[in-house]
Amino acid sequence: MNGRNDCRAAAPHPVLVVDADPALRGLLEEWMGECGCELTYAGTDGDRPSGRFDLLVVDIAFPRQGGPELLRRLSEDHPGTPIVALSPTFFGSVACAGALARTLGAARVLSKPVSRQALISAACQLLPRA
Repeated sequence: MNGRNDCRAAAPHPVLVVDADPALRGLLEEWMGECGCELTYAGTDGDRPSGRFDLLVVDIAFPRQGGPELLRRLSEDHPGTPIVALSPTFFGSVACAGALARTLGAARVLSKPVSRQALISAACQLLPRA
């Protein structure tokens, strides 16, 4: 990994992944593991893991149907923790840190299928530097 996208820290970055399907979980494990992330998984069915996380990655099937409420609840549960929202309904041309991200209360929005480079780049921009 090049230095620009190497966001490893002395200790693993705790990352909460919400509502990811098994295929996405596998990719996230591989890709985010490369930059020193340790993933915890939760569903949207009231599952509310506690603890401190450096980043939240949320898979939202339909952002207009419950997405903003889910992101608001996660922001309340984990104040100050940046959120990356993933959805197949986001267009690839949407600015990852633009108006849609601000409207949803996310630090970044990424369209699915997400590329390794886009995900790692967003994570490295948002994870704390050691």
